[in-house]
Amino acid sequence: MARLKLTQEQITEFKQQLVSTATSLFVDTGYAGVTMRAIAKELGCSPMKAYRYFGDKDEIYAMVRTAAYQSFAESQQIAYFSRDNTLERLVQLGLAYFHYATENPDQYRLMFELSQPDPVDYPQLQEAENASMKPLHTSVAELISEGIFLDDPAAEIQTHVIWSAVHGVVSLNLAGKLSKRVDTAEVERAIMDILFSGLAASSRTV
Repeated sequence: MARLKLTQEQITEFKQQLVSTATSLFVDTGYAGVTMRAIAKELGCSPMKAYRYFGDKDEIYAMVRTAAYQSFAESQQIAYFSRDNTLERLVQLGLAYFHYATENPDQYRLMFELSQPDPVDYPQLQEAENASMKPLHTSVAELISEGIFLDDPAAEIQTHVIWSAVHGVVSLNLAGKLSKRVDTAEVERAIMDILFSGLAASSRTV
């Protein structure tokens, strides 16, 4: 009997289900613990069906990371365009980063905490990863151009300093290591206020 041809809607729906299932599996068991058979079992289908759409586990891993970066990039872009003031825009980026991680912990871990193979073989993944960090890079460059931040250290270093500070609070929060006596969102805002104010103040003292 000839196999019924799936509609584009059915293909899209299956791929979306696979993204959700594979995301949870990669986060729960790590890259090494995931197999095509395990993914198929969670989906309630045969491994051969998964192979109809993806060549191997690496391709699926790239796909779920791409999806995570794309959704994260969208949240950062919304935050970037929510303010006209450049320094306020940077604060909004930090808050959006925190909220995204809180609401999407699996996707966050896929992007920033699990092993990250070189995306060079997956152009869409590389594009999504670059797009996710572009609002922060752009904001720091704009602050330097406006004379609010110094141009030393370089913009790339300043971007990583800010990113590292925000990531630290987010990771501690996801691991349940922050004190229950404090509001994590307030900690996040205080970190950003202190860090950004310090960078701005240092440029005025030169």
